[in-house]
Amino acid sequence: MNAIQVEQQETEVPTAMPAPLLRTLVVCDLVDSTALVQRLGDRGAAELMHQLDRHSRDLLYRHGGREIDKTDGFLLLFERPIRAVAFALDYQRLLRELGDAEFLPLRARIGIHVGDVVLWENPADDVARGAKPVELEGLVKPVAARLMSLALPGQILLSGIAHGLALRAQDELGAGKTILWRTHGRYRFKGVAEPVAVFEVGEKGIAPLQRPSYSGKAHREVPWWGRPGMLAVEVTILLAAIAIPAYFSLRSPTAIAFAERDWVVVGDLKNLTGETSFNDSVDTAFRMGLEQSRYVNVLSDLKVRDTLALMQRDPDKTRVDRATGSEVAIRDGARALILPTIAEVGGRVRVTAEVIDPHTQASVYSESADGAGMNSVLPSIDKVEQQLRVRLGEALATVSKESQPLDKVATKNLDALRAFSLGQQAYDSGKYTESINLYREALKLDPGFAIARVNLARSLFVIDQLQEAVKELDKAMELRERLSPRDALYADAWRASLSGSQRAALEKLKVLATLYPDFFTGQSLFAYFTFDFANRFDAEVIAAAERAASPRNPHPFANDVLLGLLYLSNEQYDRATEKFAEAERQRPATQFVTAYPYAARREFNKATAAMARATPQDAPSANVDRYILRIAIAFDSGRRDEVWKMLAEAQEKAAKDDPRYVLIYSGIGLSLRALVEPREKLIVALADYAKRARKALAKADNIERPDMQFQVLFAAYLTARLGDPKQADALVAGAGPEPASGDYPMQEKMLAVAQAEILRVLGKPDEAIKRLKPTLDGSELYLAHAVLMDAYTAKGDAASALTEARWLAMRRGRAYTESNMRLILMPLNIALSDV
Repeated sequence: MNAIQVEQQETEVPTAMPAPLLRTLVVCDLVDSTALVQRLGDRGAAELMHQLDRHSRDLLYRHGGREIDKTDGFLLLFERPIRAVAFALDYQRLLRELGDAEFLPLRARIGIHVGDVVLWENPADDVARGAKPVELEGLVKPVAARLMSLALPGQILLSGIAHGLALRAQDELGAGKTILWRTHGRYRFKGVAEPVAVFEVGEKGIAPLQRPSYSGKAHREVPWWGRPGMLAVEVTILLAAIAIPAYFSLRSPTAIAFAERDWVVVGDLKNLTGETSFNDSVDTAFRMGLEQSRYVNVLSDLKVRDTLALMQRDPDKTRVDRATGSEVAIRDGARALILPTIAEVGGRVRVTAEVIDPHTQASVYSESADGAGMNSVLPSIDKVEQQLRVRLGEALATVSKESQPLDKVATKNLDALRAFSLGQQAYDSGKYTESINLYREALKLDPGFAIARVNLARSLFVIDQLQEAVKELDKAMELRERLSPRDALYADAWRASLSGSQRAALEKLKVLATLYPDFFTGQSLFAYFTFDFANRFDAEVIAAAERAASPRNPHPFANDVLLGLLYLSNEQYDRATEKFAEAERQRPATQFVTAYPYAARREFNKATAAMARATPQDAPSANVDRYILRIAIAFDSGRRDEVWKMLAEAQEKAAKDDPRYVLIYSGIGLSLRALVEPREKLIVALADYAKRARKALAKADNIERPDMQFQVLFAAYLTARLGDPKQADALVAGAGPEPASGDYPMQEKMLAVAQAEILRVLGKPDEAIKRLKPTLDGSELYLAHAVLMDAYTAKGDAASALTEARWLAMRRGRAYTESNMRLILMPLNIALSDV
């Protein structure tokens, strides 16, 4: 007890307060700082604020001010008003220059007032507990704060006394600046008895130099007959006479500054009919209808749920209503909130959509349509959405041309639509088997529900049921007229990527990405398949993946992994590590690729730890890739004995899970053994591998055929490398015509490598070099440079051979990430990087 009393005595604030001082107070507030954090992310915003604070405090020191408090802006103290004005002008100029440099709308509101303040310093113990070093009180503080809150973005407002004192000393502001002063009249501030004369100071081109608007805590003092309420009464009759006929003759322009490709948030359906089957089905139909537009972008339901979670709201229990939906829209940069309602009015079913300005939560306009019975709901949604899109600024001709009726692109069966909606939710939650069952239920209710077949194919693809996925896509394409133009192009491109000309698939995906720049799935698929099929990781591919990395993308995980691979392929290790870390934060313990940058830097302990965090996946292909990476790292770090054990273990497991992968491990083992064992020990094993590869190609279906061709060509390369060019040439011929057709870029690259190696072994190094040189466009296989190195060596060109050796050694990131047939070349690439 005595100890507590002693502590209280030591930290007790003195009862005698300091005498008041006449000082100038400045309150600054950065406009839309919350939106800035949402746009840049926590780290980016923190770096920007740190930079801004450092420059601001330099200005403060230059103008002789003192910092009292800091939040999104500053509370500052000056001895003279002119010094406060000089600081405020320089601060607004700083924001303009920094904003222009960073392409950000940086602006502040500033209020300046002069009055008596009581200023005291807190004891050191209180400061240690979190108190501010200096405290300030006085009427000057709330007045300055009211001036700040009244100010427009970029505006500096002064009270009458501050203005009078500063104006007399304006010569101290120096020459060369266009400083303008404005009078805005007397304002009544909430909590302040007397009206305050409000003035503005600013530079032309930076300050708004216009009268501030009324606010909840400040309004301009005007005669009673000029007050807004009285003016409204006085002009009501006149306006009514004009407005009523004008309403029927003129179409009002949108009250929201909506532009092409702007975003909207669709709130939760308000179902006033009591019919529960509307709850999920109408929500989904409303989104599907709007998503047909290339003018309006709809924030996905999954992204809305993510934003609710960031707002510390339970997405499963929180309704996206006017207030919540407006906050979501502001956080995600959406221009409007749309609230759909369905109700029974006079025995008819009415669908209404209300457009809300999220910043004011005011209703801008609404559209509605009535119909008879449940079958009228989808046509009514069509009508409402067409009216909305036109009101938002989309051309009527475009709406009519590009939009299909909802009962055509979706389904007339509301129960099927509800099952489809639940399937979407299951897929978004990673419950792929559940989503498959729900999509199939929707198709049982309506076999012609084309988009349900496309989404069913997507779920089947994720769990490696490729044949079933192709079948569903084929059925969907037979119902092409029941797909929106975007979905038809998406399904067509995806179908081609699974079975058919890969070059044609890439062309279609590029068209999809070009026509629908905000369709993140299209951007990501174009980037992924261009990387996977064509071994490209250039600026165009990265740009597409970065567009898909928008904060509005509801599925950022796979795209972050892809970006990490693309960055690492370009030897950008830090950026790759950052992207892989983002992916791991989203789905902990699911991705072994986080080990890639560490392995490429030979930080093998970190790479092993990263792999240990990743758990086995449902898809067998993911676990094959994981085995291959472990084998590559073991060989790279000199643990050869472990490599052979891992290969044996991997082949044994593959024989049980998926025999197709046994052949891949055989090829990997032979390629590594060829580097460390004599030719005689490998001839029999290589002949067996080549025989099995040809047999697998003969049995392969259209989906597997490109991979099997690549493997046969790889066997041809290994056969030539071990000194049997005749048999290697026979393997090349047996691979079929497709690798030379130009329709399969990766097979074409492997064909060039195999043929060049055959020429080198035949003693024709010049022809080998000539065969590979035209392929060196940045997308060539890593292995091509190893063949070139050997060809230059055979030719006696040591300098060129050394150049190729250095190329191999300096591109270890590419060696680890290069896309080839199931990563079969990865361990060999890594071994060659140590040459």
